[in-house]
Amino acid sequence: MLEGNIHIAEDMSLVNFLGTRKGGWMNMVDARRPKLQEAPGHIIVQTDLVVLVTAPDGNLSAVNASGASQGEREVEMHLIGGRRIRGVMYLAPMQRMSDYLHQVGKFAGISKAVLLPEQTVLGDVAVHTSAIATVAEARPHQE
Repeated sequence: MLEGNIHIAEDMSLVNFLGTRKGGWMNMVDARRPKLQEAPGHIIVQTDLVVLVTAPDGNLSAVNASGASQGEREVEMHLIGGRRIRGVMYLAPMQRMSDYLHQVGKFAGISKAVLLPEQTVLGDVAVHTSAIATVAEARPHQE
């Protein structure tokens, strides 16, 4: 895991930013790997190897505002390696999830994301589409 800051144009979504890095490279400042207890520094990251990105301070949208105006579909996503995420994808009415994932490119935006089974709230996230094993419409919560 890496923590740090990236600089994104004010009107650009996280999904668009990550998907448009020239050669897949992204600059991260004040970056560190918390498990290694490193001092923050400048790191260059290969986005092709990134699984999930979130903005914990909530000051950045994962999806474009135009995507948010589309229909909400609650989904459960299984990632390679066994992790699960539940959240909302914005698709056009009657759009197949497979078509959406094909057209978004390298990263898909998930809003209101929660890591399962821990119920850790992630907020808006960008998920690398090559790290997604399956996506399904979420079943209603069972009490």
